[in-house]
Amino acid sequence: MSAGRGTPREQSDKNQRERLFAAIVATVAEKGYEATRVEDLVELSGVSRSSFYRHFEDKEECFLAAISALVQPSLDVIEAGMAGEEEIDLGQAQKAFEALLGRIVAQPAAAKMCFVEVYAASGGIAVVDSTMDAFEGLVARLLEQGGHAGVPPEIVRALIGGVQKVIHKRLYRGEEAELPELAPQLWEWIFLYPPPPGPLRAGRRRHRQALPFEERQAASNPPERILRALAAVVAEKGYPETTVADVVKRAKTSQRTFYEHFSDKEDAMVAAIDSGSSQMLAAALPAFRRSSDWQHAVQATQQAMFSWGVGEPEYARLGAVEMYAAGKQALEKREQVTEGMEGLLAPGYELAPEAPAITAEAIGGALYALFYDWVKQKGAERLAEMVPHAVYITLTPFIGAEEAFEVATG
Repeated sequence: MSAGRGTPREQSDKNQRERLFAAIVATVAEKGYEATRVEDLVELSGVSRSSFYRHFEDKEECFLAAISALVQPSLDVIEAGMAGEEEIDLGQAQKAFEALLGRIVAQPAAAKMCFVEVYAASGGIAVVDSTMDAFEGLVARLLEQGGHAGVPPEIVRALIGGVQKVIHKRLYRGEEAELPELAPQLWEWIFLYPPPPGPLRAGRRRHRQALPFEERQAASNPPERILRALAAVVAEKGYPETTVADVVKRAKTSQRTFYEHFSDKEDAMVAAIDSGSSQMLAAALPAFRRSSDWQHAVQATQQAMFSWGVGEPEYARLGAVEMYAAGKQALEKREQVTEGMEGLLAPGYELAPEAPAITAEAIGGALYALFYDWVKQKGAERLAEMVPHAVYITLTPFIGAEEAFEVATG
Protein backbone atom coordinates (compact mmCIF):
# COMPACT_ATOMS: atom_id res chain seq x y z
CA MET A 1 0.00 0.00 0.00
CA SER A 2 1.74 3.11 -1.18
CA ALA A 3 1.28 6.47 0.46
CA GLY A 4 -0.66 7.87 -2.49
CA ARG A 5 -3.72 10.07 -2.62
CA GLY A 6 -6.00 9.33 0.31
CA THR A 7 -3.45 7.14 2.07
CA PRO A 8 -1.66 8.97 4.88
CA ARG A 9 2.03 8.14 5.29
CA GLU A 10 1.42 6.86 8.82
CA GLN A 11 -1.18 4.37 7.60
CA SER A 12 1.06 3.25 4.76
CA ASP A 13 4.00 2.71 7.12
CA LYS A 14 1.83 0.71 9.50
CA ASN A 15 0.61 -1.46 6.64
CA GLN A 16 4.16 -2.09 5.44
CA ARG A 17 5.36 -3.08 8.90
CA GLU A 18 2.47 -5.47 9.35
CA ARG A 19 3.17 -7.08 5.97
CA LEU A 20 6.85 -7.45 6.88
CA PHE A 21 5.88 -8.98 10.23
CA ALA A 22 3.62 -11.49 8.48
CA ALA A 23 6.41 -12.25 6.01
CA ILE A 24 9.01 -12.92 8.68
CA VAL A 25 6.64 -15.19 10.61
CA ALA A 26 5.94 -17.22 7.48
CA THR A 27 9.57 -17.33 6.30
CA VAL A 28 11.05 -18.22 9.68
CA ALA A 29 8.45 -21.00 10.01
CA GLU A 30 9.58 -22.42 6.68
CA LYS A 31 13.34 -21.81 6.74
CA GLY A 32 14.33 -20.90 10.31
CA TYR A 33 15.70 -17.55 11.43
CA GLU A 34 19.31 -18.13 10.41
CA ALA A 35 18.42 -19.03 6.80
CA THR A 36 15.92 -16.17 6.42
CA ARG A 37 17.17 -13.27 4.27
CA VAL A 38 15.98 -9.71 3.81
CA GLU A 39 15.37 -10.63 0.17
CA ASP A 40 12.85 -13.27 1.29
CA LEU A 41 10.95 -10.73 3.37
CA VAL A 42 10.88 -8.13 0.62
CA GLU A 43 9.67 -10.62 -1.97
CA LEU A 44 6.93 -12.15 0.20
CA SER A 45 5.65 -8.90 1.69
CA GLY A 46 5.68 -6.86 -1.50
CA VAL A 47 7.47 -4.08 0.37
CA SER A 48 10.41 -2.55 -1.47
CA ARG A 49 13.94 -3.07 -0.23
CA SER A 50 14.36 0.65 0.37
CA SER A 51 11.15 0.71 2.43
CA PHE A 52 12.39 -2.26 4.47
CA TYR A 53 15.55 -0.39 5.42
CA ARG A 54 13.52 2.71 6.19
CA HIS A 55 11.68 0.70 8.87
CA PHE A 56 14.45 -1.61 10.09
CA GLU A 57 18.22 -1.60 10.20
CA ASP A 58 18.50 -5.31 9.46
CA LYS A 59 16.78 -8.68 9.63
CA GLU A 60 17.25 -9.00 13.38
CA GLU A 61 15.58 -5.69 14.16
CA CYS A 62 12.57 -6.70 12.04
CA PHE A 63 12.49 -10.12 13.74
CA LEU A 64 12.59 -8.72 17.28
CA ALA A 65 10.03 -6.04 16.44
CA ALA A 66 7.69 -8.72 15.11
CA ILE A 67 8.09 -10.75 18.30
CA SER A 68 7.39 -7.67 20.42
CA ALA A 69 4.23 -7.03 18.41
CA LEU A 70 3.10 -10.63 18.91
CA VAL A 71 3.83 -10.62 22.64
CA GLN A 72 2.42 -7.16 23.40
CA PRO A 73 -1.27 -8.19 23.64
CA SER A 74 -0.38 -10.67 26.41
CA LEU A 75 1.66 -8.01 28.19
CA ASP A 76 -1.29 -5.62 27.95
CA VAL A 77 -3.49 -8.21 29.65
CA ILE A 78 -0.90 -8.57 32.41
CA GLU A 79 -0.66 -4.82 32.87
CA ALA A 80 -4.44 -4.53 33.08
CA GLY A 81 -4.58 -7.36 35.61
CA MET A 82 -1.92 -5.73 37.77
CA ALA A 83 -3.37 -2.22 37.61
CA GLY A 84 -6.18 -2.57 40.13
CA GLU A 85 -6.17 -3.40 43.79
CA GLU A 86 -9.13 -5.76 43.52
CA GLU A 87 -8.67 -9.48 43.91
CA ILE A 88 -7.84 -11.56 40.86
CA ASP A 89 -10.48 -14.15 39.98
CA LEU A 90 -8.41 -17.36 39.87
CA GLY A 91 -11.05 -19.14 37.81
CA GLN A 92 -10.94 -16.43 35.16
CA ALA A 93 -7.16 -16.36 35.34
CA GLN A 94 -7.01 -20.10 34.66
CA LYS A 95 -9.34 -19.71 31.68
CA ALA A 96 -7.09 -16.95 30.35
CA PHE A 97 -4.04 -19.20 30.78
CA GLU A 98 -5.74 -22.05 28.95
CA ALA A 99 -6.84 -19.63 26.22
CA LEU A 100 -3.23 -18.48 25.81
CA LEU A 101 -2.09 -22.05 25.22
CA GLY A 102 -5.00 -22.45 22.83
CA ARG A 103 -3.78 -19.47 20.82
CA ILE A 104 -0.35 -21.08 20.62
CA VAL A 105 -1.94 -24.13 19.01
CA ALA A 106 -4.00 -21.95 16.66
CA GLN A 107 -0.96 -19.91 15.58
CA PRO A 108 2.00 -22.31 15.78
CA ALA A 109 4.22 -20.40 13.34
CA ALA A 110 4.00 -17.17 15.36
CA ALA A 111 4.36 -19.07 18.64
CA LYS A 112 7.40 -20.99 17.45
CA MET A 113 9.06 -17.73 16.49
CA CYS A 114 8.43 -16.32 19.99
CA PHE A 115 9.37 -19.43 21.99
CA VAL A 116 11.94 -21.28 19.84
CA GLU A 117 13.50 -19.18 17.08
CA VAL A 118 13.88 -16.14 19.36
CA TYR A 119 17.10 -17.62 20.76
CA ALA A 120 18.73 -17.60 17.32
CA ALA A 121 18.91 -13.78 17.31
CA SER A 122 21.66 -12.16 19.35
CA GLY A 123 19.13 -9.87 21.01
CA GLY A 124 16.55 -12.59 21.51
CA ILE A 125 17.43 -13.59 25.05
CA ALA A 126 16.92 -9.99 26.19
CA VAL A 127 13.36 -10.16 24.83
CA VAL A 128 12.78 -13.41 26.71
CA ASP A 129 14.16 -11.89 29.92
CA SER A 130 11.95 -8.80 29.69
CA THR A 131 8.87 -10.96 29.07
CA MET A 132 9.74 -13.09 32.09
CA ASP A 133 10.05 -9.89 34.13
CA ALA A 134 6.55 -8.88 33.09
CA PHE A 135 5.05 -12.24 34.06
CA GLU A 136 6.83 -12.37 37.43
CA GLY A 137 4.59 -9.85 39.17
CA LEU A 138 1.41 -11.45 37.86
CA VAL A 139 2.40 -14.98 38.92
CA ALA A 140 3.44 -13.73 42.38
CA ARG A 141 0.04 -12.07 42.74
CA LEU A 142 -1.75 -15.22 41.56
CA LEU A 143 0.14 -17.31 44.12
CA GLU A 144 -0.76 -14.82 46.82
CA GLN A 145 -4.40 -14.98 45.75
CA GLY A 146 -4.18 -18.76 45.97
CA GLY A 147 -2.99 -18.65 49.57
CA HIS A 148 0.75 -18.78 48.80
CA ALA A 149 1.87 -15.24 49.65
CA GLY A 150 5.60 -14.85 50.17
CA VAL A 151 6.98 -17.34 47.64
CA PRO A 152 10.59 -16.16 47.02
CA PRO A 153 11.05 -14.34 43.71
CA GLU A 154 13.68 -16.88 42.63
CA ILE A 155 11.05 -19.61 42.84
CA VAL A 156 8.40 -17.49 41.10
CA ARG A 157 10.79 -16.98 38.18
CA ALA A 158 11.59 -20.68 38.14
CA LEU A 159 7.89 -21.59 37.94
CA ILE A 160 7.48 -19.32 34.92
CA GLY A 161 10.54 -21.01 33.42
CA GLY A 162 8.98 -24.41 33.98
CA VAL A 163 5.87 -23.45 32.02
CA GLN A 164 7.96 -21.80 29.31
CA LYS A 165 10.08 -24.94 28.94
CA VAL A 166 7.02 -27.18 28.46
CA ILE A 167 5.71 -24.85 25.76
CA HIS A 168 9.14 -24.58 24.11
CA LYS A 169 9.58 -28.34 23.96
CA ARG A 170 6.17 -28.94 22.37
CA LEU A 171 6.72 -26.26 19.73
CA TYR A 172 10.30 -27.38 19.06
CA ARG A 173 9.11 -30.94 18.37
CA GLY A 174 5.91 -30.04 16.53
CA GLU A 175 3.76 -31.39 19.36
CA GLU A 176 1.94 -28.16 20.22
CA ALA A 177 -1.45 -29.91 19.88
CA GLU A 178 -0.75 -31.44 23.32
CA LEU A 179 -0.72 -28.03 25.07
CA PRO A 180 -4.47 -27.60 25.73
CA GLU A 181 -4.52 -30.95 27.51
CA LEU A 182 -1.45 -29.99 29.54
CA ALA A 183 -2.76 -26.54 30.53
CA PRO A 184 -4.78 -27.71 33.58
CA GLN A 185 -1.81 -29.79 34.77
CA LEU A 186 0.56 -26.85 34.50
CA TRP A 187 -1.87 -24.61 36.35
CA GLU A 188 -2.19 -27.18 39.14
CA TRP A 189 1.59 -27.61 39.31
CA ILE A 190 2.18 -23.87 39.83
CA PHE A 191 -0.06 -23.89 42.92
CA LEU A 192 1.77 -26.83 44.53
CA TYR A 193 4.37 -24.37 45.88
CA PRO A 194 3.61 -22.60 49.16
CA PRO A 195 6.32 -20.33 50.56
CA PRO A 196 9.05 -22.28 52.36
CA PRO A 197 8.72 -22.36 56.17
CA GLY A 198 11.98 -20.43 56.57
CA PRO A 199 14.95 -19.00 54.66
CA LEU A 200 16.33 -21.34 52.03
CA ARG A 201 19.91 -21.45 53.26
CA ALA A 202 22.17 -24.46 53.19
CA GLY A 203 23.42 -26.06 56.38
CA ARG A 204 27.08 -25.81 57.23
CA ARG A 205 28.97 -27.62 54.51
CA ARG A 206 32.39 -27.18 53.06
CA HIS A 207 31.93 -26.13 49.46
CA ARG A 208 34.29 -26.89 46.63
CA GLN A 209 36.47 -24.04 45.42
CA ALA A 210 37.59 -23.73 41.83
CA LEU A 211 41.23 -24.42 41.13
CA PRO A 212 42.92 -21.74 39.03
CA PHE A 213 42.06 -21.94 35.34
CA GLU A 214 45.64 -22.67 34.29
CA GLU A 215 45.94 -25.47 36.84
CA ARG A 216 42.81 -27.16 35.50
CA GLN A 217 44.08 -26.69 31.96
CA ALA A 218 47.40 -28.31 32.79
CA ALA A 219 45.64 -31.44 34.03
CA SER A 220 43.52 -31.79 30.86
CA ASN A 221 44.15 -33.34 27.44
CA PRO A 222 44.40 -31.10 24.32
CA PRO A 223 40.73 -31.33 23.24
CA GLU A 224 39.55 -30.57 26.76
CA ARG A 225 41.88 -27.59 27.02
CA ILE A 226 40.37 -26.22 23.81
CA LEU A 227 36.81 -26.71 25.06
CA ARG A 228 37.45 -25.09 28.44
CA ALA A 229 39.24 -22.22 26.70
CA LEU A 230 36.23 -21.81 24.40
CA ALA A 231 33.94 -21.65 27.43
CA ALA A 232 36.17 -19.02 29.03
CA VAL A 233 36.32 -16.82 25.93
CA VAL A 234 32.58 -17.08 25.28
CA ALA A 235 31.92 -16.04 28.89
CA GLU A 236 33.97 -12.88 28.30
CA LYS A 237 33.05 -11.93 24.72
CA GLY A 238 29.84 -13.80 23.92
CA TYR A 239 29.53 -16.59 21.39
CA PRO A 240 28.99 -14.43 18.26
CA GLU A 241 32.19 -12.43 18.88
CA THR A 242 34.34 -15.43 19.79
CA THR A 243 36.76 -16.58 17.09
CA VAL A 244 38.83 -19.72 16.69
CA ALA A 245 41.91 -17.51 17.01
CA ASP A 246 40.69 -16.32 20.42
CA VAL A 247 40.16 -19.91 21.54
CA VAL A 248 43.53 -21.29 20.49
CA LYS A 249 45.28 -18.32 22.08
CA ARG A 250 43.53 -18.98 25.41
CA ALA A 251 44.18 -22.73 25.10
CA LYS A 252 47.85 -22.08 24.28
CA THR A 253 47.68 -24.35 21.28
CA SER A 254 47.50 -23.97 17.49
CA GLN A 255 44.73 -23.69 14.94
CA ARG A 256 46.04 -26.92 13.44
CA THR A 257 45.36 -28.69 16.73
CA PHE A 258 41.91 -27.10 16.92
CA TYR A 259 40.94 -28.33 13.46
CA GLU A 260 42.29 -31.80 14.16
CA HIS A 261 39.50 -32.17 16.69
CA PHE A 262 36.70 -29.81 15.61
CA SER A 263 35.36 -28.77 12.22
CA ASP A 264 34.48 -25.20 13.24
CA LYS A 265 33.46 -22.99 16.14
CA GLU A 266 29.91 -24.35 16.30
CA ASP A 267 31.16 -27.94 16.40
CA ALA A 268 33.47 -27.02 19.29
CA MET A 269 30.65 -25.20 21.09
CA VAL A 270 28.36 -28.22 20.96
CA ALA A 271 31.26 -30.42 22.06
CA ALA A 272 31.95 -28.08 24.99
CA ILE A 273 28.32 -28.23 26.12
CA ASP A 274 28.41 -32.02 25.77
CA SER A 275 31.67 -32.27 27.73
CA GLY A 276 30.42 -30.02 30.50
CA SER A 277 27.13 -31.91 30.74
CA SER A 278 28.91 -35.27 30.85
CA GLN A 279 31.27 -34.10 33.60
CA MET A 280 28.37 -32.71 35.61
CA LEU A 281 26.41 -35.97 35.33
CA ALA A 282 29.52 -37.97 36.21
CA ALA A 283 29.75 -35.98 39.43
CA ALA A 284 26.04 -36.15 40.19
CA LEU A 285 24.91 -39.72 39.50
CA PRO A 286 27.17 -41.49 42.05
CA ALA A 287 25.77 -39.17 44.71
CA PHE A 288 22.24 -40.22 43.73
CA ARG A 289 23.07 -43.92 44.04
CA ARG A 290 24.82 -43.61 47.42
CA SER A 291 21.93 -41.97 49.29
CA SER A 292 19.71 -43.81 51.75
CA ASP A 293 16.36 -42.59 50.36
CA TRP A 294 15.06 -40.78 47.31
CA GLN A 295 14.58 -37.38 48.98
CA HIS A 296 18.17 -37.23 50.16
CA ALA A 297 19.34 -38.67 46.82
CA VAL A 298 17.82 -35.61 45.14
CA GLN A 299 19.57 -33.31 47.60
CA ALA A 300 22.93 -35.07 47.20
CA THR A 301 22.65 -35.09 43.41
CA GLN A 302 21.94 -31.39 43.18
CA GLN A 303 24.65 -30.62 45.71
CA ALA A 304 27.12 -32.56 43.56
CA MET A 305 25.92 -30.95 40.32
CA PHE A 306 26.22 -27.38 41.48
CA SER A 307 29.38 -28.04 43.43
CA TRP A 308 30.88 -29.22 40.15
CA GLY A 309 29.68 -25.95 38.60
CA VAL A 310 31.54 -23.99 41.27
CA GLY A 311 34.71 -25.89 40.40
CA GLU A 312 34.24 -25.39 36.66
CA PRO A 313 32.72 -21.90 36.38
CA GLU A 314 33.50 -21.53 32.69
CA TYR A 315 31.55 -24.65 31.79
CA ALA A 316 28.76 -23.71 34.20
CA ARG A 317 28.23 -20.32 32.60
CA LEU A 318 28.42 -21.85 29.14
CA GLY A 319 25.68 -24.36 29.96
CA ALA A 320 23.50 -21.92 31.89
CA VAL A 321 23.68 -18.69 29.88
CA GLU A 322 25.82 -18.66 26.76
CA MET A 323 24.41 -21.76 25.08
CA TYR A 324 21.35 -19.85 23.87
CA ALA A 325 23.45 -18.09 21.24
CA ALA A 326 24.87 -21.33 19.85
CA GLY A 327 21.87 -22.53 17.84
CA LYS A 328 19.56 -25.51 17.74
CA GLN A 329 22.18 -28.20 18.31
CA ALA A 330 23.06 -26.65 21.66
CA LEU A 331 19.40 -26.38 22.68
CA GLU A 332 18.83 -29.99 21.70
CA LYS A 333 21.73 -30.97 23.94
CA ARG A 334 20.01 -29.11 26.78
CA GLU A 335 16.84 -31.11 26.13
CA GLN A 336 18.76 -34.37 26.37
CA VAL A 337 20.37 -33.41 29.69
CA THR A 338 17.14 -32.20 31.30
CA GLU A 339 15.24 -35.28 30.13
CA GLY A 340 17.92 -37.48 31.69
CA MET A 341 17.61 -35.67 34.99
CA GLU A 342 13.81 -35.83 34.87
CA GLY A 343 14.10 -39.61 34.91
CA LEU A 344 15.54 -39.39 38.43
CA LEU A 345 12.24 -37.90 39.64
CA ALA A 346 10.15 -40.97 38.79
CA PRO A 347 10.20 -42.26 42.42
CA GLY A 348 8.45 -39.05 43.45
CA TYR A 349 5.25 -40.24 41.82
CA GLU A 350 5.24 -43.27 44.12
CA LEU A 351 5.16 -40.87 47.07
CA ALA A 352 2.57 -38.57 45.46
CA PRO A 353 0.65 -40.48 42.78
CA GLU A 354 -1.82 -37.58 42.57
CA ALA A 355 0.88 -35.19 41.31
CA PRO A 356 0.20 -33.93 37.76
CA ALA A 357 1.93 -36.06 35.15
CA ILE A 358 3.71 -32.97 33.80
CA THR A 359 5.39 -32.29 37.17
CA ALA A 360 8.82 -33.83 36.47
CA GLU A 361 9.13 -32.08 33.10
CA ALA A 362 8.00 -28.75 34.52
CA ILE A 363 10.48 -29.11 37.42
CA GLY A 364 13.27 -29.69 34.89
CA GLY A 365 12.39 -26.42 33.18
CA ALA A 366 12.09 -24.61 36.50
CA LEU A 367 15.54 -25.77 37.61
CA TYR A 368 17.07 -24.65 34.34
CA ALA A 369 15.46 -21.23 34.66
CA LEU A 370 16.77 -20.98 38.23
CA PHE A 371 20.23 -22.04 37.04
CA TYR A 372 20.20 -19.40 34.28
CA ASP A 373 19.10 -16.54 36.55
CA TRP A 374 21.50 -17.49 39.35
CA VAL A 375 24.60 -17.72 37.16
CA LYS A 376 23.73 -14.58 35.22
CA GLN A 377 23.05 -12.47 38.31
CA LYS A 378 25.38 -13.94 40.95
CA GLY A 379 28.01 -15.91 39.06
CA ALA A 380 28.82 -19.61 38.89
CA GLU A 381 31.11 -19.24 41.92
CA ARG A 382 27.99 -18.91 44.12
CA LEU A 383 26.09 -21.89 42.73
CA ALA A 384 26.32 -23.79 46.02
CA GLU A 385 23.99 -21.19 47.54
CA MET A 386 21.35 -22.19 44.98
CA VAL A 387 21.08 -25.80 46.14
CA PRO A 388 18.35 -25.27 48.80
CA HIS A 389 16.16 -23.47 46.27
CA ALA A 390 16.68 -26.25 43.71
CA VAL A 391 15.92 -29.00 46.24
CA TYR A 392 12.80 -27.21 47.47
CA ILE A 393 11.51 -26.80 43.89
CA THR A 394 12.20 -30.45 43.14
CA LEU A 395 10.73 -32.07 46.25
CA THR A 396 7.78 -29.91 47.28
CA PRO A 397 5.23 -31.33 44.79
CA PHE A 398 6.04 -34.85 45.97
CA ILE A 399 6.58 -34.63 49.74
CA GLY A 400 5.16 -31.25 50.72
CA ALA A 401 6.76 -27.97 51.73
CA GLU A 402 7.67 -28.87 55.33
CA GLU A 403 9.66 -32.00 54.57
CA ALA A 404 11.13 -30.50 51.38
CA PHE A 405 12.38 -27.55 53.41
CA GLU A 406 14.02 -29.84 55.99
CA VAL A 407 15.85 -31.81 53.31
CA ALA A 408 16.82 -28.64 51.43
CA THR A 409 18.32 -26.90 54.44
CA GLY A 410 19.56 -29.89 56.45
